[in-house]
Amino acid sequence: MNAPSNIRDRLGTLRIPGEQRPTRGGRPRRRGRKLLIVTLVLAVVAGTAYLRRDQLRPVAERLFMPAPPQVRLLTVENRIEPPPILTATGKIVSDHKVAVATKVSGQIVALHFEQGDHVVRGQRLARVEDVIYRARRDEAAAQLEKSRASLAFQKVNFARTERLFKEASAPEIEYAGARRALEEAMAQVKADTATLASAQKALDDCDVVAPIGGVVLERNVEVGDFVAAEGGRGMIANAQVASIADMSKLRVEVDVSELDVARLYQGMPCRITPEAYKDRQYNGHILWLDPGANYSKATVQVKVRVENPDEYLRVEGSAQVVFLLEGPARDPATRPAPRPWIPASACRLSPDSKTARVFVESNGQLEEVTITLGRKAGGQLEVLDGLQQGQRIAAGDFDKLRPGQRIR
Repeated sequence: MNAPSNIRDRLGTLRIPGEQRPTRGGRPRRRGRKLLIVTLVLAVVAGTAYLRRDQLRPVAERLFMPAPPQVRLLTVENRIEPPPILTATGKIVSDHKVAVATKVSGQIVALHFEQGDHVVRGQRLARVEDVIYRARRDEAAAQLEKSRASLAFQKVNFARTERLFKEASAPEIEYAGARRALEEAMAQVKADTATLASAQKALDDCDVVAPIGGVVLERNVEVGDFVAAEGGRGMIANAQVASIADMSKLRVEVDVSELDVARLYQGMPCRITPEAYKDRQYNGHILWLDPGANYSKATVQVKVRVENPDEYLRVEGSAQVVFLLEGPARDPATRPAPRPWIPASACRLSPDSKTARVFVESNGQLEEVTITLGRKAGGQLEVLDGLQQGQRIAAGDFDKLRPGQRIR
């Protein structure tokens, strides 16, 4: 009997006193107010967002929409000439470069040129002391006069002896001796004439002259220097007086990778720009392709003729050579109209390669356009129709692109 009463007592402790119980209109009334306030706030936010929807749209797109893929764009440019096939840098070389050296040994007593001077063939450059050579010339001239006098005497003597021999008034041995003396005198005159010519040549060689016309690249002597000719002894044996290059025949020698040689051919037009004067350009063409190659560098030498050289080109200087698909139009009347050129990787070619499709940027989206193609130069294509200068096109990754796609 005690147990149930204990249970009733314990259950009584679990009751909530009446003063602590909420009234019927209390909590539900506060909960309703909160719901109303939240509803009003959401309505105000929704109305504000609707009124400013144009300003909030980019923010919403950045927050809730996936970012469009990045697309590399190229700007279309018009060209009169096709883009270059290849560009390389080489050295300017003269076809005719001469090292001027003295033909006689001696001391330089006069100089008549400076480095950089323009000289003509036969112009006197320097003078070697000629005292000894002039004396030798005078000695040879005197010896020749002596030989001529002896020859004149032997002619008279031979005529006299021959007449006596025919009259049987002189023995045969005397006649033979007179004839031998005459022939020896004639030979001596010839020998002395040659000696005089040699001495005169040595005297003339005291004037060092330019063997060709051109520009003096180097001057290697000063007044007072001793120069030796024909293998003379000493540190300055065979001293070089000057170096002259013919500037009317110039070429540029460039080393081209073996992988690119197949794109070049003899006579191919080129454009040459010297490093010293980058605002000047010269027309040229491939003169010669080396049949051999440099194994260590994997290159082939190409010689390019400069068609219109002038005084601004520097021998042994460097120049940039641009190998062209076709030469520039000399006559403005025949010059083609400028047209867009695009990389082949920026389009999808049709089976006949006469048309292609490209993705053009328009209002932040990609638009697929069909273009008509013309010439091809390396990896570049000429656009005859469908594109204009200044438009921007996708550079590649066509598998990831589609019409109407937004770009960033």
